[in-house]
Formats: sequence, structure tokens, C-alpha cells
Amino acid sequence: MKRSDFLKSSLSLAGGWLLSGCKAAEQVAREVVKRQPGGDRLVRDYDRYAKEFDRYAKIAHILKKYHDKGNLDDNDVLDVLHAWGATKTPAPKPRTKRRADAAKPFPVPDYKGGWRWPLDAGIVSSEFGKRWGGFHYGIDIAADMGTPIHAAAPGKVLYSDDKLRGYGNVVIIRHDERTTSIYGHNKVNKVRVGDEVKAGTLIALLGSTGHSTGPHLHFEVRRDSAAVPPRDLLPKSRF
Repeated sequence: MKRSDFLKSSLSLAGGWLLSGCKAAEQVAREVVKRQPGGDRLVRDYDRYAKEFDRYAKIAHILKKYHDKGNLDDNDVLDVLHAWGATKTPAPKPRTKRRADAAKPFPVPDYKGGWRWPLDAGIVSSEFGKRWGGFHYGIDIAADMGTPIHAAAPGKVLYSDDKLRGYGNVVIIRHDERTTSIYGHNKVNKVRVGDEVKAGTLIALLGSTGHSTGPHLHFEVRRDSAAVPPRDLLPKSRF
């Protein structure tokens, strides 16, 4: 294994350990990271994230109130995904004309890589699943207004606008033929349609636009038209 690949793998594992809440795993992670070039700086970064988690934990009773205002109607999301060819299933009430290039194959047929949390720290204020007599297609992550939002995996920006009802300013990233991630309620979007992003690329700032009770990120992952529980893909952490 190349040194660069070993470093990347070590840091990925260490990141999960440092934020897992397990003291023994945290100590192992520190030693792994410190032995690598630039390791001291990376440990300082993780310490900063840990302090952010501690701070958020103290005000969790407040942050838990920041989530979607009612269940979001995903018809517009499905409409956009179908228009771009990211799903074969048309929306129940289509509004967008299907793009001429929608049938073209995406450069990545099936993404097999890892995922990262879209925020460095925060509190999950609402989980995936049944909610308020309806269904929540993602998770809501509360944090400070203006907190950087990062791409959860590499891909191409499919949508960056505010025309999806209830979602406010929203970014949609396509990762392969049928997998997309959605980032809603942003204060401001930082990417444009067609931009290629890596995991960790800054794509937006956290806000409370659309149907929202306070500053938080609504994060979804879709495979074809079906919503996937984000925690099934994301590394274990203190969120």
C-alpha cells in the first residue's frame, strides 16, 4: 500500500474513533495520526471538533427544536431527479420537462466509496422515518447558523436553487447512476449546477430557509427514487 493511501485510510478510521466517544479508541487514533506527516495539525482539528460536540451537547435541548416545519413534500425532488435521469420513476405530479441528455450514462455507474458527515459537528434533531403522521426522508442536523456544509461523497452538482417547495435553498449532488444526496434549508449555496465536488468540498452554509423551525441541515440520500437511512452510510460518530 502506498504511504499516501495508508495515511488516507488511517485518517479516515481515526476520524471516526476520535468522534465516537470511546476514550480507548480515541487514544489509539491519536497515536496513528500523530505518526503521519502533519499529524499534529490533524489532531488539533479533531480536538476542535470534539469541543464543538461538547458545546452542542450542552445546548442539545435547544437544538432539538430546530428541524423541518412539518413533513416535506418530496414530489419536487423526485421531479428533478427524473428530469436529470437519476431515477427512472417519474414524480406523481411532474412539473419539470425531462432533459434531452437525461438518458446519457453517468461517468460513475455505481459509487462504492465511503461517506462523511456533511457537518463537522452538530446535533441530530430529527431522525429518518415516520414522523408527525407522515414520513421524514432524511435526518435533520442542528448547528450554528452559517456552519459550513460539506459534500458527503464525491460527485457532480445536479441542482442548486430554491425552487423545491419546503426545502429552501437546496443542493443536490449526484454520485452515480442512481445515487444522490440532498442538502436543504441552506442560508446560501456555494456551488453551481455542473460543479464537480469531492467528499468534504464546501457546498453551502447552514441556514433556516424554507419550512424550518430554526438553523439546521435537512440531509437526504436517495437511491433511484427511494430514500435511504443516512446513518446506514455515514460513519459512527457523536451526531
